[in-house]
Amino acid sequence: MVARRRFLQGLSALGFGAAASGSALGAESSHLVEPAVATDGFNPQIELELRAEQGQVSMLEGVQTPVWRFAGEVYSGPEGTLTYLDGAGHIPVIRVRRGQKIRIHFRNLLPEATIVHWHGLNIPQRMDGHPMYAIAPGSSYVYEFTVDNRAGTYWFHPHPHERTAFQVYQGLTGLFLVGDAVERAARLPEGDYDLPLVLQDRSFDSQGNLQHLSPARHDWMMGFSGQRVLVNGKADYHREVERAAYRVRLFNGSNSTLYRLYWSDEKPFTIIATDGGLLTNAIDQQFITIGVGERVDVWVDLSGRDVGDTLHLMAESYNPRLENITAAQQGAELQGGARSVARLTMTEAQASRADKPSVLSRPPNLSVDDAVNISSPKQIDIAMMRGQFMLNGRVFGDMHEVAPDDRVALGTSEIWEFVNDSQMGMGMGRGMGGMMQMAHPMHVHNVQFKVIRRSAASPQSAVSEALAQGFTDFGLKDVVLVMPGEHVQVIMQFENYSGIYLYHCHILEHEDLGMMRNYQIDPA
Repeated sequence: MVARRRFLQGLSALGFGAAASGSALGAESSHLVEPAVATDGFNPQIELELRAEQGQVSMLEGVQTPVWRFAGEVYSGPEGTLTYLDGAGHIPVIRVRRGQKIRIHFRNLLPEATIVHWHGLNIPQRMDGHPMYAIAPGSSYVYEFTVDNRAGTYWFHPHPHERTAFQVYQGLTGLFLVGDAVERAARLPEGDYDLPLVLQDRSFDSQGNLQHLSPARHDWMMGFSGQRVLVNGKADYHREVERAAYRVRLFNGSNSTLYRLYWSDEKPFTIIATDGGLLTNAIDQQFITIGVGERVDVWVDLSGRDVGDTLHLMAESYNPRLENITAAQQGAELQGGARSVARLTMTEAQASRADKPSVLSRPPNLSVDDAVNISSPKQIDIAMMRGQFMLNGRVFGDMHEVAPDDRVALGTSEIWEFVNDSQMGMGMGRGMGGMMQMAHPMHVHNVQFKVIRRSAASPQSAVSEALAQGFTDFGLKDVVLVMPGEHVQVIMQFENYSGIYLYHCHILEHEDLGMMRNYQIDPA
């Protein structure tokens, strides 16, 4: 708690921002629990090394930007297990199949403590990347687990307490793509026709260096939104594609910004998967609203296009207060209030038409009738008062602290209701008075849930209604965007593992400020 008090005192004294730029912050959290090591008899089918290290990459044309990044090598496993987006970027992609046993030797080569969270995976507590396991510079941690998630688009990122926002912003992000027999049977585009697009916004100084937080308290309150939207770590992203069907994996890897997306030809997205894997059937939708941490896989048929045609992925950017910040950003020229963030240009390769996918999978049935708390859903109030971001009136405290109402039983299902209708008291002095509300992408570790209901006590704003047109509340999810004034109910099952896990807002600055809580899965 000493580190947290120092953190909040620094934010108050320096205007809510400058304290977060020091590399020593969060160091006291290292070695709270001894690092995991390789165990005899595990016998992994995939074994690799993953390093968090410093380096330089080209994000802007002709400029080298210092970053922190994940890099590594495969010791044993199939070809293509570890690659990088677009061949030479700083965002790694780990590809595995359901049922495989994997061992990852993680090494921290950064100047501060860190740990890796495997976002969306159902794995043992010690493998999940809770900040209690953060390791010091020069230390190692061995992850061992069996991949038991459905085929889908998952990801990994650092999760040290009070430093997650900074470390992710510096470049520490990777994709963890799971395949299985059900996905193979759906005959979806694969190989070169499987195209991840990672959206992240960043700001740069005149030398091309990343700029995260200014001394202004506003940055921390609002979460950080950058000047440029990058795709796969590049500004002005462009890729040549064949006139064929593609699986495009859309992922919002920003710190706080949410995006409203559409195709430049105004054809609908054909959505085939969300956070937790394939849907039952493809769903056509004109827009996609994607909050921080959310993933949406779409199928797109380019076979009817002419050589040289370009399809643009258009994006409107919004901060958590739902202010449209697109015009304030840089990049391609504004068109109808949006900017092109990715260009897909057709090559001369022979066109190859593919049928639109129909039946995709049979996701697990999470029935409301099975919930042990069907008559009294667990309510989680989202609020901020005097600079404190809170869940149920509490901020994240001791690494092992679990409130009595944050305990669940292994093997049971529960309904949780995220409540975002309380006014947020700023209480931060001149210039920040009054009340405000924000959208919050809420994430629960170790589970995939089903969104069962959205409701609001009062009419939503025009912006909220426009963004709601793009919600992807279908299939299995591990992040749900909760708008101002909304109540959102989800149902989840706690299976396979007991232990302490986290739930939190995935606006990374809010998470670092304490909008995060432990919950404990007790053995049956």
